[in-house]
Amino acid sequence: MSNSKTYTKKEFSRILSKASEIQTNRDLYGDQDGLTEEELIHVAEEVGISREALAEALQAVDEPDLDEQTYSLVKGTSRIQNSAIVNTEFTEEQWEDLVLEIRKVTGGIGKITKTGNTFEWEQRKSDFGYKHFSFTPKNGQTKIQMVSSWGPFKALTGFLSFFFAFIVTLIAVKEISGKQLALIIAPFVGLGGFAMSRFFLKSYYRRQKEQLARLTQSLTRKIRSLGTTSSSIEIEDEGVYQPQQSNKSDQAQNRNN
Repeated sequence: MSNSKTYTKKEFSRILSKASEIQTNRDLYGDQDGLTEEELIHVAEEVGISREALAEALQAVDEPDLDEQTYSLVKGTSRIQNSAIVNTEFTEEQWEDLVLEIRKVTGGIGKITKTGNTFEWEQRKSDFGYKHFSFTPKNGQTKIQMVSSWGPFKALTGFLSFFFAFIVTLIAVKEISGKQLALIIAPFVGLGGFAMSRFFLKSYYRRQKEQLARLTQSLTRKIRSLGTTSSSIEIEDEGVYQPQQSNKSDQAQNRNN
């Protein structure tokens, strides 16, 4: 009797998929732990990826990725950032159009500054936090960096949640069981209110992340549209119309004769 193990169809499919992945990695990378930039370019060309696309990916590999950022219930994450590179430059005259686009998505106004080649838009609210966006047009590209932070809003939400839960519990328990028991229970209920504020902040985090994603897409489209030139109307060669004008003048001379 054979002692070989029998695999189910599901296991067999998973094994083949893993083996294919291992073989692909060996074919592409060999026994190397890493690849140089030139080796990356060579591998990319082998699978049909252009040098330009790979160069753009290499520039963005160390930049923050909005999709990879997640909310932490323990810390109560209150900061997100995103970046993008657009293969189009905009001019200083077109900066105002981008500011209008930012205002339309965020629903607010901000301070506009310029440092070197970098254009900046910043919105600060003492009770909520700040938003800061920078745009650097250079060498036919525009690098966008965006940060949204609401640390003061997180602190205020946590404090108010603890305070109201503490006070309500203190008053209610004091009326029923006395002051001493109320002082024992109220802090724990207050901590429960503080914990609930983290779930509220999670929904706020999600809304801010969605807004930043919409803003990135909107500004990317806007910058690309600013870089494209509208087709102008060209008049055909003037010589095409000259015979018609000369024929009309000849007919007028014949009538006068």
